Amino acid sequence: MKTKIFLAFMVVIFAALLSNFIFEWLIIRDFDNYVSGVREDQFYWTLASVEGSYSDGKWNKGSLSESIHWAMMLGLNVKVLDNTDKEIISSHDVMESLSESMKLRMDEHFHVHAHEAEGKFTDYPLYAKGKKIGTLLSQPFQKQEIKEKESIFKKRTKNFLYVSFLIAGGGSLLIAFLLSRYLSKPVMDLKKAADKIAGGDFKARTSTTSHDEIGKLSAAFNKMAESLQREEELRKHLFSNVAHELRTPLTILKAHAEAIADGVIEREKGLENIKNEIDRLIKLVKGIEDITMAEASFFTKGETVEINLMEFLTGICNEMLPAFKQKGLDIKILRADGLFISTDIEKLERITRNIISNSLKFTEKGGVSIDYGTEGEMFFIEIRDTGRGIPENEIPLIFNRFYRGAKADTESLGLGLAIVKELVEVMAGRVEVKSIINKGTTFRVSLPIKSAWEHI
Repeated sequence: MKTKIFLAFMVVIFAALLSNFIFEWLIIRDFDNYVSGVREDQFYWTLASVEGSYSDGKWNKGSLSESIHWAMMLGLNVKVLDNTDKEIISSHDVMESLSESMKLRMDEHFHVHAHEAEGKFTDYPLYAKGKKIGTLLSQPFQKQEIKEKESIFKKRTKNFLYVSFLIAGGGSLLIAFLLSRYLSKPVMDLKKAADKIAGGDFKARTSTTSHDEIGKLSAAFNKMAESLQREEELRKHLFSNVAHELRTPLTILKAHAEAIADGVIEREKGLENIKNEIDRLIKLVKGIEDITMAEASFFTKGETVEINLMEFLTGICNEMLPAFKQKGLDIKILRADGLFISTDIEKLERITRNIISNSLKFTEKGGVSIDYGTEGEMFFIEIRDTGRGIPENEIPLIFNRFYRGAKADTESLGLGLAIVKELVEVMAGRVEVKSIINKGTTFRVSLPIKSAWEHI
């Protein structure tokens, strides 16, 4: 990319150079055309003045001499011939008729006596009333001062254009080099990070912090890398946990099968034990399917909608009320005022249901109360139960997958709270737990009022 950007700048510089030469050519051409036009106008003025010196079939020498004088002042060396090509008057004749001081001035200015006129004489026919009356021979003097000024103007024009091009071209070249490196650096960083990701290093990140398109691309890349890293960690964790959980029932199955084969236990008893372990395996596989589906939702942008949190919690409580009534427990919401938030409703519902289900499982009397509110840019849902409580040393472990406390029933897979923790983190929130043995447990989930997905 750096090479392409640099080449693009070089194309621009080349185009500027080409336009510079074209501009120079146009300026010099226009200047030459201007000088030529001025001289042509001066000549035709002289031609008209000479023709005006002829009247009544003869030349007016005084008027003709004055016309030739003015022609010399305009830088023209002229001769006037009659129809027989006989010279009537010339610039030399006019010079000789001038006073010595005037003659000296004219000679210094036009170098008439030095014979420094340029080129051959050009003849032009003279007419009066449509009739040819003679010929005008014209030749430009070498007016040194004017010629030098014209030469200096052309030279300075070229020098100015060359210097301006060197400054602009050199500056553009330097800017092209620096800018190509500046623009390509974040892209090269992205490439290096992508190569590391491809090589299995999911910790690779880019350091670009700009707010332009490259900065947004880098931010999106970092989010992708975080998701890949998290997914890889979850995959390794899941395989480790699954292997651990499968090892025990498979070992028991093998032991019962060997015991039946050796006649150590009765066939019917052994088959019943094998059936129980198979049921346990089926339940474990079902739990693995559930957490696999949950993981799939971790990296999927769900539907972000604005909801009334009170109505949302009331709906969940009404659906779960029969299960609470069956155990003789209560479930209630402590507040009745509305709170509008924007969030991923599917993930929030799974979080809330899992925590309430966990409270229901470990509560024998009393019930569950739910509170909610806001703290700065976060909203919280607080779920309190009057259950058996969690030992303080087990609280840091309850969010681990397949973790079951010492007093947990053997039917539990230990996945519900693990899913809660991971979903809350995906939504850029946090979950806190406080518990007192035989008095109850409080789960407090805090999430952004505006969905974290809306910042991506």
